Amino acid sequence: MNYIVLSRTAWEDYEYKRMLELLPERGEVCFTGAMTPVQQRSSQVRSVTLPELYKLNLQEYTLLVSSPYWLPDVLALQPAYTVALLESCPAGEDAALWDKYSASLGALADLAGTSSERIYLEQNLRRGQIVYLNGDEPVSYGLLRRGERLYFLSDAEAIWNRALTKLWQSPDSVDDGESYLDIQRRLRTRFYLSMCAKLPGEPSVYYLAASYLYLQGDETAAQLLAQSFELMLLHGYTECLHSHYRFFSAMEAKKGNLALALRQYEITAFTEEERARVTQMKLWLHGGEVQQGLLCAELMTVNEDYAAAIELLGQLPGPEAKQRLLHNYTATFQWEKALQLHQELAGKAGDTGSSSAAESTEGKVGNMQGASPGRETSSADELAERIAGQMSVIEGTLHLLYGRRHEAIRSFLRCAGADQGARQLFAEMADLEEAVQKLRGGAAGG
Repeated sequence: MNYIVLSRTAWEDYEYKRMLELLPERGEVCFTGAMTPVQQRSSQVRSVTLPELYKLNLQEYTLLVSSPYWLPDVLALQPAYTVALLESCPAGEDAALWDKYSASLGALADLAGTSSERIYLEQNLRRGQIVYLNGDEPVSYGLLRRGERLYFLSDAEAIWNRALTKLWQSPDSVDDGESYLDIQRRLRTRFYLSMCAKLPGEPSVYYLAASYLYLQGDETAAQLLAQSFELMLLHGYTECLHSHYRFFSAMEAKKGNLALALRQYEITAFTEEERARVTQMKLWLHGGEVQQGLLCAELMTVNEDYAAAIELLGQLPGPEAKQRLLHNYTATFQWEKALQLHQELAGKAGDTGSSSAAESTEGKVGNMQGASPGRETSSADELAERIAGQMSVIEGTLHLLYGRRHEAIRSFLRCAGADQGARQLFAEMADLEEAVQKLRGGAAGG
């Protein structure tokens, strides 16, 4: 296997050096940026410039990408596989810009790894295919020999190696047991259960244990969540209905207890939009099987378990399920899928209906993530209109990332006109272009 590193930093500051040493079936490893001859010999990594990179046959390489501002190059290079190394926003970077395009990189990647447990859990609720690169296990989880060197692998390192190996395996290959996703979730669960015993008065460890149990489909998650909720109240943290109590509704929905799940969600519904959603949910509850499926998916969405919502909505018939699937795609930055589905829906609805929906949202462009769960409306028609307004923003951003600048400008103008919305979009476009050029400039001296 051959690898190319697209780093956020110079080689001296690259924080994944040991992970490079543990790459499975490691062939050629290239680093886009300057390295001294001594560094190249000691690491057995070759320095390449961007022009040299574009001359390689990228279908023979996996990209290891640790900055979202490499996205235009990732899309242009079309490697065999892309691995996103997702990081929290570094000091000195625009947090909103970084987080948006980092989420897009994660959505695009075939595999993601992160040292942030917050990002790890977030990705588990979006699509999976994520490795946590920190471990707490005190024992070795395997050995790896590289020439004369012998590496004792931590739990995270062993899972990282296995996940990368899985990328190159044929889809028809025989599975060798428990998946790396399940293994790591189980290990994180075991760690936090042990922490519950060591820190019995700390609500966060119970909440994290409950979160990992939930991801594994373990019904005892509710018991741990209840302990966390009670401790939060005992400590005087009364603003925990959204963060803790609402989580019960996702757990009960997954068990099929939709009436109870709806009651639990209703207790946390304070805003006008949330109350309107409750009204719609009650109609679904007393509908048929498809409508109850919509209710279950909506309970997953409001709890930000987008992966579960997407899986369920993909199995349901009807335009309302497709519109809500489209919303979940935009909320998880799966922009290509969102555009494709929107085009399919527009084709079925006819050009007239699609155009009127787009026109009704002119000048109301929102963030490309889609509205937050607290700002959603329950009306399928209003949801469709809002998403239609987002499509030109998404289309324009994809044009920009693919290097089609003029097409991007036309998409932004078509959506927002010459008002404040357009200025905001063009300001973000300029910020992204500046960040991309700065990153490429740092790699140009390879």
